[in-house]
Amino acid sequence: MTSTTRAARGPSRLQLPEDGFNHPFQESECDVGPHQGKEHPRTIVELRMCALSNRIREKPDWWEKMEDETGEDANPEWKLTPGMVGPAERVWKSDKLIPSSLRERLLAAVAPLESVPDSEKDWHPGSDGLVLDLVHPSLYPIVYERTMSKNPGSASPTVVEAPEFCDPTFTSQTFQWLPSDFSVDPNGKVTLASPYINNVHPTRHKDICSVIPEILQHALPMFERVLSDAIRPLLPMRIATSGLYGEETADCIWDGVIPCPGSLNEEDQEAWLDKHPFKTPDAREHYDGDLGVMEDRISLRDRTIQVIVKLANIVLTPEKPEYPGGKWHVEGMMNENIVSSFIYYYDSENISESRLAFRRATSEPHAHEQDDSKCMRVLYDMDRDLPLVQNIGDVVTKAHRCVAFPNLYQHQVQPFRLEDPTKPGHRKILVFFLVDPTQTIPSATNVPPQQREWVTEAMHSADGNSALAKLPVEVLTMISEANDGTMTRSEAEKYREELMAERTVFVEANDQDYFGFEFNMWHIFMIAFHMTGEQPGEASPPSNSPKPKLLSSASRRERKGQVKISQ
Repeated sequence: MTSTTRAARGPSRLQLPEDGFNHPFQESECDVGPHQGKEHPRTIVELRMCALSNRIREKPDWWEKMEDETGEDANPEWKLTPGMVGPAERVWKSDKLIPSSLRERLLAAVAPLESVPDSEKDWHPGSDGLVLDLVHPSLYPIVYERTMSKNPGSASPTVVEAPEFCDPTFTSQTFQWLPSDFSVDPNGKVTLASPYINNVHPTRHKDICSVIPEILQHALPMFERVLSDAIRPLLPMRIATSGLYGEETADCIWDGVIPCPGSLNEEDQEAWLDKHPFKTPDAREHYDGDLGVMEDRISLRDRTIQVIVKLANIVLTPEKPEYPGGKWHVEGMMNENIVSSFIYYYDSENISESRLAFRRATSEPHAHEQDDSKCMRVLYDMDRDLPLVQNIGDVVTKAHRCVAFPNLYQHQVQPFRLEDPTKPGHRKILVFFLVDPTQTIPSATNVPPQQREWVTEAMHSADGNSALAKLPVEVLTMISEANDGTMTRSEAEKYREELMAERTVFVEANDQDYFGFEFNMWHIFMIAFHMTGEQPGEASPPSNSPKPKLLSSASRRERKGQVKISQ
């Protein structure tokens, strides 16, 4: 069905996948085709086109300037051809999603968490006093075999058990972040269905408990966009022809190049290739991207969703004027089954421009010849023995902006610093991590609060007519300490250190096994022969194509790890 036909009949509702969404919590396989969310890579040319489009869309009221006829005589180097469309796919952003009145309420609700004495401020471990945690899921997480859970139909709580039959590389046997359940009615109104949000006191910080569902309600359409994108293929390639298996791939750069003499040695062949220009791919003359399918969407209405909440500030001072940036990572582990993240940059002051970068693991591109390193570098910035990963773009993280993206993508906070180094500055974020809506994990609905001080405080403030009010303070304290389902603040901080250490190991394993899978051109070449019925000894490059040179091991070592695409 064409995009025109789809547009004429209007958008349709997509169904949630029965087997859940693709995720990065697994080892890669040596596979040519897409699997578990890994599509074929885009060419560098196409990625740069998308980056240019994204830069244009950063301009205020860019859609009006695009229609401005006075721009007809603008520098042609800055003009878009009809084949150039779209920023990074599956990444959504908005600067007008959250009403200013709701933002002001959030600022006021969070203020009590920020105004605690310095001795009580919770600086994120390992952040060198730059990241202030206000609400963080690593504090008071589920601790398997210790955290208690209420069971339907039973008066006695039981411990939450660790997952069974799971790969321990990607599934924790000790911890799980604790989400809250939110009910979405048929009209899209969101309410908190759980008794509390982890690390948000239900009475002292009731304003936060009130404003969070309202912001989540505004975030819902962006989550729906991300999930809808996640269950359909990427848009058709803007630079492609039919390739192996009938799938789209880019033309070989050697097509039409004067063949170099067969008598040349490797060094002379390299010099020959450097002197003779090759053919770089260009966009299709006609391209609509089948954009009509983008209107078909998953709906999260009339269901309960599970969301993990995070509030944090990055605080810079003249003594510490720069944030060095973060590591490439995905959120959570298989335990949380996070499918999408939503970040609301609700306040910034005196900081330089900052960006959130994205990259995705890809399947192996179609090699046109055995060991055709130069062609792969020119087309995809990929080479043998280097990770099959592509930097697909970044988003400016300015104040009031909302960004949503799939957890299949790694993301990385880019460095930023104080604009005026003599004054302090900050950036404040609210983050929602959406659990796969086809799955259900233990939540604040069945896991009572684990903060022992909350329980103690509740008992001491009990109604005067209750039995608790008649007990001595010492007895109430003994009851609180005997509660196996709670933990002290110091215990929670110790568990946080263990959780962070565990997830540091996971990030490294995830980098190696999913995002660090290496490009094996010989494997691709052999599969191509298998598909065509030829034998390696019978194959030969096209008569008008020079034989690509082999990279030396020294050259490969020099390029090892250089996977960032220049933009």
